[in-house]
Amino acid sequence: MGLYDLAFAKQMKRSKMREAVSDADAVLCDANLPAAALEPFLKLAAGKPAFAIAVSPAKAVRLMPVLGQVSVLFMNRRESAAITGLEEKASGRTLPDALRGKGLKAGVVTHGNGPVLGFDAAGAFTLPPPSPRAIADVTGAGDALAGAAVAALLQGRPLRAALREGAAAAMLAIESRDAVPAFTEAAFAEALALVPEAEEAA
Repeated sequence: MGLYDLAFAKQMKRSKMREAVSDADAVLCDANLPAAALEPFLKLAAGKPAFAIAVSPAKAVRLMPVLGQVSVLFMNRRESAAITGLEEKASGRTLPDALRGKGLKAGVVTHGNGPVLGFDAAGAFTLPPPSPRAIADVTGAGDALAGAAVAALLQGRPLRAALREGAAAAMLAIESRDAVPAFTEAAFAEALALVPEAEEAA
């Protein structure tokens, strides 16, 4: 992480970085990047969908100056509390309002095996994640959720539908012992069928 702090802000000035961002359909970053790199990175991505992962409560605050440039932020309850100053148990309607007040247009808040809270211009909703059929390793479940949801968003799905795909991918990640789980389309479809529809936030 120290190397990120030393070098990443300078990387934003390299022509290869600018070209890579220019060629991309969208960008995804996380709060491991130092604050000095996040702003120029998102500035390079202006006009493209820009997604972010909060990483930890201590690092999530690095995103606060650029929340208005983030299309969707993926975070957990502790990270959302660090950004908003609210308690971790803030209600399903209070939390989206507070995050919008910080400049965020859309977000996803996970809560362990509890319901996922999502919000965008269409409103706030919750999505109960399916129970894993077996638990091999919970590491990477949040990243799997974010990655699959972003892929679905880039295919034109609304956030509610995209999060169903994210929840299916997270379940498959939990059930796998592999750091990067591989699964067939049939396995994904089977997992997706176990994910309930989103409900309006209470």
